[in-house]
Order: sequence, then structure tokens, then C-alpha cells
Amino acid sequence: MNYGFRNIHPLTNFLYYVFSFAIIMLNQHPFFLIFSSILTVFLNFVLDAGRTLKNWGKFVLFLILLFIVITPLFNHRGSVILFYAFQNPITLEAILQGFINALTLFSVVALFFTFSLVIDGEKFLFLFSKHLPGWTLLTMVSVRFVPLLKRRLEEIRTVHQTKHSAQKHSILTRLKHGLFLVQILLTWSLEDGIQTADSMAARGYGLQKRSRYVRYKFEKQDIFLVGWMSLLTGISIWGWFLGDGVLTLFPVIEPLLLEGREWFFFTNFLLLVGLPLLIEGKDALQWQFWKRDN
Repeated sequence: MNYGFRNIHPLTNFLYYVFSFAIIMLNQHPFFLIFSSILTVFLNFVLDAGRTLKNWGKFVLFLILLFIVITPLFNHRGSVILFYAFQNPITLEAILQGFINALTLFSVVALFFTFSLVIDGEKFLFLFSKHLPGWTLLTMVSVRFVPLLKRRLEEIRTVHQTKHSAQKHSILTRLKHGLFLVQILLTWSLEDGIQTADSMAARGYGLQKRSRYVRYKFEKQDIFLVGWMSLLTGISIWGWFLGDGVLTLFPVIEPLLLEGREWFFFTNFLLLVGLPLLIEGKDALQWQFWKRDN
């Protein structure tokens, strides 16, 4: 049985990411961003058990620490001076700003990791190939190009190591071996490109207008979800316009804990960012009930 967020219409999937990226960037409050980070981590674990997040974990952690450390070193605004580093004041406001920037970065990157899991190549072509065929094809080729070259280079290196041990040679010899591997990689890739072009020409690619089978249907569920997401996004933008969902740091730091109507906008924020988890949970429950009754 196919169920979950990945099996709804591609346009609905795409609009979710557009709206979610927008409100995460707008709501610059640690309370909002901490929970958006938690939700995006949960979404990664639901979609692929967190494998993508684990593979890029060290790099993302490095970027987060870089933001937290660099922001107070270059931003000296604020009235609460904690200490001096290299004769420059390190303020509490700058540290909070770095923390907010790091949380924003993590939320956006963790959510972006799920983008390729939800919108695969077929969905991407469905969304953009009709109106932007050249740009779409170039994007798909570019996305495929880097992992393909990486996999081929690993295969060439494995074969080469069975004949030569680069660890026993000098740096100059190892450099020559590296350039030789790159030469083999480029030759292999060019030959493969020529074969692909000949194959496409033999099949008549580009000679006439081509038809295609489209299996995606925009159903009532998609109409409801698009309307629901648009409403939540509109409310979030309204809250941002009122100044809620944004932590004021200057001239005085406002309380970190939410107050009054900020809780309403916070709930609205969670409902939008956590929408895929709600859909996954609902469909999983329906699937369990169906198995129990059958």
C-alpha cells in the first residue's frame, strides 16, 4: 500500500517546501526554530531513517558551530558585554544572533535533505519540464553528474589499487597516479556521453513533439492541503508583520519565552512545518486499522 506525504500530488509537495522555507526564514525566534529543527529531524527519520542527515551530519555540525563562533566575533552590537576577545567586546545579543542563525541554517538544511526524498526526478520533470524544458533537463543532469563521477572515480581507484600501491611511492608519483585516474574518468565520461547522444538520436529524440503518460492527479485532498497550507502561511506572514515570531535583540532583549498571541502563531507555525508528519501518522494509522480488519 502506498501512503504518506510522498504519495500526494507533486505540486502539493513542492508548495509545502516553498511555504515552509519561507516561514522558517521569517520566524527568527529561537523558540520557533528549536521546534522546527526537531520536526525536520523527525521528518528525516520518518522518510529514510535519518541516513541522509547522518551522512552530512559532520558538515552541518561544522557550519552550525562556525555560525555560533563567527557571529559574535564580527558583530559587536549590543549593550550586554560578556567578555573581550582580541580586544573586541563579545555581547549577549551577538551570541543570541549567532544561535538564531545557526538554528535557521540547520532547519533549512535538514528540510532540504527531505526535498530529494519526496520530490524525485520523475516528480521534478513533471513539475517543470513542460514550461522550462531546457532548465529542467540541465538541472537533472547536473544533479546526477556529481554522484555519478564520484562513483566512477571510486571504481577506477579500486581497480588501480589492485595493480599499484600509491602509499609506497613518493608524493610526485602519487600525484601522477591521481592525474592518470582523472584522465581515465574524463575519457570514460566522454565515451559514455557520446553513446548516450547516439542512442537518443537513434530513438528520434527532438524530431517531433512527444507525448507522455502522466500518472499524477490533482485530487480533492490536494485542493484541501493547498488551501490549508496557504491559510497557515498567510497567518504566519501576518504574525511576522505584527512582530510576533521574531526575537527583538536591540536595543533591549525581549523575553525568550512566548507571550500572549505569540502562542497562536507558534501553533500555526508547527502545523505547517509538521504537516508531513501529520499526514504520515494519519496514513499509518489507517493502514494499521485496515490490516486489523482484514
